[in-house]
Amino acid sequence: MIVNKTQFTFSLRAEWGPSDPEVESIWFLFKKAAEKIENDKIRDEADFCADRIYEKLQEARNHYKVVAESCFNSRPSSEITAVYNSLYGCLWSAYKDRLVKFTRSFGYDTGCLFSGDDYEQQMSGFIRRHPEVSDLKSFIDIQKRTWQDYLRDNRNVNEHDGDFRNKKNVPDFNNQENAKQIFIAVSKTIEMVGITLLSYKLPKYINVILVNNKATVFDRAHRYEVRHALQGTDAKPLFDSPYY
Repeated sequence: MIVNKTQFTFSLRAEWGPSDPEVESIWFLFKKAAEKIENDKIRDEADFCADRIYEKLQEARNHYKVVAESCFNSRPSSEITAVYNSLYGCLWSAYKDRLVKFTRSFGYDTGCLFSGDDYEQQMSGFIRRHPEVSDLKSFIDIQKRTWQDYLRDNRNVNEHDGDFRNKKNVPDFNNQENAKQIFIAVSKTIEMVGITLLSYKLPKYINVILVNNKATVFDRAHRYEVRHALQGTDAKPLFDSPYY
């Protein structure tokens, strides 16, 4: 079946406003890369798992749209807290659960990214098994220092007793600017980890090119392009839209 991509893109963008995160760019990237996998069973499972990441990011966007409303802070405090908890719960699930299932579908068990006190040992074992992705540890180390462990601890407190009084090192993310920055951090990490690992499972004539390193889901610019070798490896974008 031939799909009018211009019309399809328009219908997708009609679901959100200009200030909302465009998580579809990550979904399309994963789908486009996964369709290049040569093994039918692995390709189908990766495609299925990409959809599951998209589901959670869509759900997170729905909560973010509520948080970003100009009148949001005038709501009852219990309602405000519930929306933030739902937002961060969806983002954490997309990262910790859905991304791990996605990478497992094509041979990389990234559960080590979330192994707590065993992180160093588990990650070292992962790198020994997959030396081609040895740079992943330094990237995840940065994420853990800057936001990942803080979001983990925030989720743990909120999902258990909700008592922050004696947990001074656990940040309270419940404000609109933090919500945006956490959304950016989680979505960029999901995209980077997912597409980097998947790129090693693609045919040699398929390249994944980083074309807009600083772009986020709020910028309406795609970060990566999946190209045939004949399309070159120039870091300048070949396409105006992620839906090429």
